[in-house]
Order: sequence, then C-alpha cells, then structure tokens
Amino acid sequence: MSAILFDLVLEALFQKMNITGHIGTKSTQIRAYADDVAIMSRSENAFKHTLFNTEEEARSRGLLVNENKTKYMQVARAMLNDEHLCCEKYKSEHVKEFSYLGSQVNQTNSISSEIQARILSGNRCYYAFGKLMKSIALNRSSKFKIYKSLIRPVVTCGCEAWAFETNISEYLSAEY
Repeated sequence: MSAILFDLVLEALFQKMNITGHIGTKSTQIRAYADDVAIMSRSENAFKHTLFNTEEEARSRGLLVNENKTKYMQVARAMLNDEHLCCEKYKSEHVKEFSYLGSQVNQTNSISSEIQARILSGNRCYYAFGKLMKSIALNRSSKFKIYKSLIRPVVTCGCEAWAFETNISEYLSAEY
C-alpha cells in the first residue's frame, strides 16, 4: 500500500510541475518509474532549476531527495567538467555511466557496456541453474526450454531498443 501512496504523491508532484511535452520542445524532461527519477535538461541552469523545484515540491509533501543517490551525467560533444554539481544545499556526484531501470546509460551512447552487463547477467543466471543444466535426469529438450524461458530473457531484456552495429551483432552471436 505504501508504494501506491508514494507513486500517487510523486504523480501529484510532477503534475504540478507541468512536465508535458518532449525534450525537443522543452528544456527539461522528467522520467519517473516507481522511485527512480531521471531529469534530462539541455543546460546546467535548467537542470538546477528543475532539481530545486522537485526538491521544494517533494519537501512540501513530506518527501526527501536522497542526496547520496542523486547523480548527474553530462552528455555533450565537449565535456565541460568532472566535478560535483552544486544545487542549493545538494551536491550531485558526476558519473560517466549509470543504471536506470536495469539498463546501462553512458555518456558516449555506446551499447557495448549494456550488452556486456546483460551477458554477465545471463552467465550468472546460467550458473544459478548449473545443477539442472548438467543433470542427467533432464533431457536436452528440457534443458533447452530452461535456457529459452529463464536464461535467454535475462540477456535479451530491453534489446528492442539496442542500436546494433555489425561488430556487436557478431560479438553477441559468438557469446550466445
């Protein structure tokens, strides 16, 4: 019940901030899922303004922004700085990549780190089911069903949004 109440309060907070539109027509865009919030801005000032308004609205509703989890990533042709970003009383750590909703996002928009993370997760999943996969009690068909229903989805989760390059496609084919 508390998760639903939290989502309702967060929805009311963002409705008051008027975040409709898309990044092509607005200087700031907010994406939120459960307690994961991503603020995308065209400029540092727009980001600071949105973060300040978000924090102020959250505080008025009894919510706090977790400064330890607040990070920022700058994406530009020329990276300006590698320092913490100060906004009012908050200091946000600069990162070159982060995980959002289970997907790796990085400054260079490279998909290779995402694919490597997915392959690593698939390997962990495979080894978690290692006894089943090596068992002589299961036939090859059953093992293949386990692979298709439990292991492969871990690797391919979110692959619809991947922009493939030839070398990445070859790399995935060699791994799986």
